[in-house]
Amino acid sequence: MKNQEITKENAKTTVHEAVNTDSELYKLGMIITAAFAGGIGIWAVICLSSAFVNAGGPVVLAKNLFGAISGTM
Repeated sequence: MKNQEITKENAKTTVHEAVNTDSELYKLGMIITAAFAGGIGIWAVICLSSAFVNAGGPVVLAKNLFGAISGTM
């Protein structure tokens, strides 16, 4: 009878540890995803500001964009 009780306790501990491990992995995945999204956002802002500087301002950039789309450039 004692062997069955010990086995049940071990199984409960293993399941509990697996749940905690999954929770921690989800947290790590969310942190990594947020870091990549933040990096992409920062990169986008840098690229957009670079385009503003090279085009001569946001109005000129928008004018060039619509010209490129319509084919009047």
